[in-house]
Amino acid sequence: MNERYAIKVPKERAENLKRKLSSMGILDAGYKPIRRDEWIYFPVKGVGEELEKLVPEYGAEIEKTSFEPRILKPRSLKESLKDVIPKDLLTLVPSSYDLIGDLILIELPNELEGYSRIIGETLMKLHPRVKSVLAKGETIGEYRVRRIRVIAGSQEAETIHREHGCLYRLDLRKAFFNPRFSGERLRVAEIVKPGEDVLDMFAGVGPFSILIAKKCPGCRVTAIELNPDAYHYLVQNIRLNKVEGLVTAIHGNAREVLRSKKNSFDRVIMDLPHNSVDFLDLGLEVCRPQGIIHLYVADTSIQEVSEKVEKRAASLGHSVVVEFAREVMAIAPRRYTMVLDLRKRC
Repeated sequence: MNERYAIKVPKERAENLKRKLSSMGILDAGYKPIRRDEWIYFPVKGVGEELEKLVPEYGAEIEKTSFEPRILKPRSLKESLKDVIPKDLLTLVPSSYDLIGDLILIELPNELEGYSRIIGETLMKLHPRVKSVLAKGETIGEYRVRRIRVIAGSQEAETIHREHGCLYRLDLRKAFFNPRFSGERLRVAEIVKPGEDVLDMFAGVGPFSILIAKKCPGCRVTAIELNPDAYHYLVQNIRLNKVEGLVTAIHGNAREVLRSKKNSFDRVIMDLPHNSVDFLDLGLEVCRPQGIIHLYVADTSIQEVSEKVEKRAASLGHSVVVEFAREVMAIAPRRYTMVLDLRKRC
């Protein structure tokens, strides 16, 4: 316990005084306030004219008393590691990471390899409900699966992730999932209109399809997924979110599936950033006139990729206009995942 100056106030006025002290920068947040009988004691940084003016206004008194120091948690991963990792390497510690259900997925540079375990254990202290910390590797193969390795906690990589009121069961070793697309998924779901036929061409575990079905129960969603493990979770997640009558899951290659079905759609989602342009012919073929294609691409410039896509569409015998475009997230220096909302004119 440490003796400090305090301002004591009747408990019924304590909350108002606390806000006032905080706004004035007088409250000492390094110590815990005390309640004694009908009084609340707030630790202050010092006594001065500003503090004394508050005494008659709040029916308060100033005196010295002993306070218990407040144990302040580090505000960031870097702050937690400042006494553990050499200063020249501390700057390489990532400022952000992904929370997916009760897992953390973090990307570590090679220079921090020798500190991966302590970084993982520190993250688990910052997030006590997390069961595993996983180091992110490259995304490989036709199934878009990340290489990952456990650096702290359980070896389990399956979890249930909550997003916009939906639940997604997934295993990060078997299926790709990007929580940083959360806002983009909500944007698309909120502009779908009742009665629309929606195609999710590369559905993964279902985050676009299921949210659309929940937000717009008057629409119909077809979700295609090639990866058998991701498809397994897609089917589970449709049941988990009770949208069985709204989302139809199909396992297979989108090109082969759509060739055999000959369906057309009001809205097409093409979330395969590194390869989506290779499937633009298919998206345009199944999109109805005046329909929308949400095309996700990895590139350096919205203007350049918009021109490229418009030219590609024209070479395929279609006319499109870019109605909306934005950078969704950075994936490398001067390289982004972008979305183009294409209106198919003909």
